[in-house]
Amino acid sequence: MGDEQSTERVAQGTDVTQEILVIDDDPAILGMTLLTFREAGFQAVGFTDPLDALMWASDADPTCIVVDLKLPGIEGLDLVGAFCAFGRHAVILVSAYVDVLTTVDAMRLGVDNVLTKPTTPEQLLGAARRALDILASIPRQDTLTFTRRERQVAEYLVAGRTTKQIAQALSLSPRTVEFFRASLLRKTQSPNSAALASALTRIGFTASDA
Repeated sequence: MGDEQSTERVAQGTDVTQEILVIDDDPAILGMTLLTFREAGFQAVGFTDPLDALMWASDADPTCIVVDLKLPGIEGLDLVGAFCAFGRHAVILVSAYVDVLTTVDAMRLGVDNVLTKPTTPEQLLGAARRALDILASIPRQDTLTFTRRERQVAEYLVAGRTTKQIAQALSLSPRTVEFFRASLLRKTQSPNSAALASALTRIGFTASDA
């Protein structure tokens, strides 16, 4: 579960309070980042667990998401792609391991900005404000979309593969496979794995032959 799942309202002189979601596996960095946003007048909610963050974002109104690239149990750009696939959030990627290829791939997924650690409060706040301004001007999109990894996992689920079998086939950890299964359950509004397989089949997914 996230270490910082409560939100804090700070008066801004207006009736509109903007919210920021922060994901970082380092509790100290997470705490400092949340404090930066809260002192600037934002609501801020934080998670160290990417799956908890994804579940929170799935039900959240359009918001700005600040996510670390290197998180345990999940490939960074897969997580970023999952957030971008919602089609309603502004995503800022922050990492000490950013190179040109990663930046290009992130932008193609729909990331609004890429920041290199360590970042200053001014950089974080400036990026968040720009992202929220852009977000406010874009109509909300609720079209059902899937990331590349979600599609791969979906094909194996339709084929009746177990989590362990999918993990071996895709060279992923079982934890990562469960991450994508949870995302697919949410997106298709399926109550269990059997209903998920049926929903994926109706959408058009076919069993993987691999």
